[in-house]
Order: sequence, then structure tokens, then C-alpha cells
Amino acid sequence: MAKVKIQGNASGTGVLTVTAPNTSTDRTITLPDTTGTLLDENSSVPAANLTGTVADARFPATLPAASAANLTAIPAANITGTLPAISGANLTGLPAGGITEADQWRLTSNVTLGNDLVSWLTANWERVDTDGFGKLGTGLTESSGVFSFPSTGVWMLIFNVNGHIFNTHTRYYNATLYTTTDNSTYDSAALAQTNGYHSGNVGTYFSASCNFVFDVTNVSTHKFKMQVLSIAGGFVQSSTGSNRTSITAIKLGDT
Repeated sequence: MAKVKIQGNASGTGVLTVTAPNTSTDRTITLPDTTGTLLDENSSVPAANLTGTVADARFPATLPAASAANLTAIPAANITGTLPAISGANLTGLPAGGITEADQWRLTSNVTLGNDLVSWLTANWERVDTDGFGKLGTGLTESSGVFSFPSTGVWMLIFNVNGHIFNTHTRYYNATLYTTTDNSTYDSAALAQTNGYHSGNVGTYFSASCNFVFDVTNVSTHKFKMQVLSIAGGFVQSSTGSNRTSITAIKLGDT
């Protein structure tokens, strides 16, 4: 029969006490059949002694919240070697990478401009559909010239206008992009101006472009529309085959 022997240390003077836990259940502690030193929470295991495969059963499929929080404190110097491949099917909650929304609309019918009068572009908008146009995501929606967004995020808006001003010596032309954050009050977010002078009674073609980065935090309240102003009348140009007067919207990222 094997025996258990407790051997003192002749060099030490301390007393080693083995304390029983507060339990009412019989326990059996089986010692390993090997020679070595018992480890405690302050012990270090040499890397050369870590061999074999760690069974999956030792790790739960989902780490407890406290354990996951502790993983953020791992020093970079302690992470070495080659990490194993990770299945993307098991990763959730990660933001999508790259541009996920890009859309473009254009005016399909000319809009007549009055002398020094504001003209809102409230009708005849279509999503671009020629020459290899490519839309990303859901895209914008439009109603009576008011554009709405499919999702929250930080959006780049680019408003391009081409037009013709009738015969006059002095001419100027404004293109304005208006935004609202309460679905009611619109403010001028971006303005492009162009002007010219001609000594003869001939019409002049003009173009203008403005842009604005819009932080859309609520798709029900954050919208935009566009306006054109000419001092000398004329019209805003349109086309169903190319972008004469258009709006481009690109979602740059999450808000």
C-alpha cells in the first residue's frame, strides 16, 4: 500500500498548516503519480511546458461579461506567434466596412426661372438609370422635391446645377442646398454662386456646385431639398440621358 509522507524543511522555522474548508461533504484529493512542485496563483508556467491541444470544453461558447472585460488588458508584448483562423460566421456586432450607400438623382424637365425669383426644384426627379450607373444600398427617396435617407449616418451631399440665363448684361445665378433636422425648418446648408457680364444681348450658360456633410441622426426628421435663383430669368437644365442638374448622396459612415 502506498503511503503519504509529510517531510519538514530543516532550514525553515515556519509552521505549515493544512486547513480544511468549511464543508459537510467528504472530499478525496488524489495526488498525481509524478515528481514535481504544486503551483498556486502566483506561480509561472514555462512556455515550453505548455504542449498538446486545449479541449474546447474548457472554454464556454460565450465568455462572461467580467472575463471579456479582462481581455482588454492583455499587454501587446504578451501576444506572440500566429493566431488561428477565425470563422466569420461566429463574429457578430461588427460594423460593415467601406461605403454601403451611394445614390444619384437628376432633374428630367427644365425649370423656368423668374427674374430675381426663387425657384424650388419640387418635381421631375428621377434616379439615374443610364450609362452604367451603379447604386449602393437602398438609396434615397423623394417626394415633391424633398429627399429622405434610408438610414442614419454621416452623408456627403453634392448638388450640381446647369442652367441658361436669358439676355441681359449683368447676370448671377445661385444654387442652394437646404437641410432640416426637425422635418419642418429648413436652413441653407450650402450655397454656390456664379456670375458674369456680357455687353451684348445674348444668353449665357452657367453651372454651379455646392456640397455638405450631413449628420443624419434620425431619418424621420433629417431631410433636404434644393433651390435655384437667377437675377435674369432663364431656366434650369435637365435631361433623362445625362446628369445636367443632379444630387449625389454618399454615406461616409455611421453617425
